Amino acid sequence: MKVSILTPIHNETANIPELVERIEKTMEAWRAAKDGRDWEHVACDDLSTDGSLELLRELAAAHPRLKPVRNPRRSGQTGGFDTGFRHATGDIIVTMDADLQNLPEDIPLLVAPVEDGRLDLCNAIRMKRRHAGTLIAISKLGNVLIRLLMTCPVSDAASNFTALRSSFVKDLTLIENDHRYLIPILVRRGLDPKRIGEAGTRHEARRHGSSKYSALRKALTGFPELLRCKKRLKTGFYDVRASAG
Repeated sequence: MKVSILTPIHNETANIPELVERIEKTMEAWRAAKDGRDWEHVACDDLSTDGSLELLRELAAAHPRLKPVRNPRRSGQTGGFDTGFRHATGDIIVTMDADLQNLPEDIPLLVAPVEDGRLDLCNAIRMKRRHAGTLIAISKLGNVLIRLLMTCPVSDAASNFTALRSSFVKDLTLIENDHRYLIPILVRRGLDPKRIGEAGTRHEARRHGSSKYSALRKALTGFPELLRCKKRLKTGFYDVRASAG
């Protein structure tokens, strides 16, 4: 059993050292408790302009399980997922933001029910969210719309803090802002909704850097984007393809 921690990154130099240290401390404790099971940290840079990739490469010399990779073009968080999934080698993948609002120390809470076979995907419910009220309201509306229009049996689909079996994302192509609809996409690819669960996790205010999200932009673009993703689901864009030969 191997776990890949996937963190999409864009201009996060102030957070990267602490992120790397806390993930390593958490996962080394997990590894020691699990008789040496392996893990890696796939940090996917989205063409940062503040030296994030260079910093990651420097840190990788002292942190052998840190694997810096880079999106081939600026493609946001979805690109980070798409590229990261292709580089991850774990049996379980944990996706999480790099801003430390989700706590690395909570990773084992999500991994445990997938590791022991109870679930194929465990999604975080961000307890006592430390976001602006407008962003929380838009996020809640988005969750309602996703549940109405798609098969998504979780209450916080946009948390981006999720543990899942890597087999479900093999050869998956993501575009636009598909990271917001990852769970319905995986259901389309064969993930049984009954094998999806949730766990409450802590949430903290961002201490360094600035958010990459605009509440207004999300409100204006979210619904048309959701409809386009739903159309791709219906036409089989995300379906598992048979291997040649």
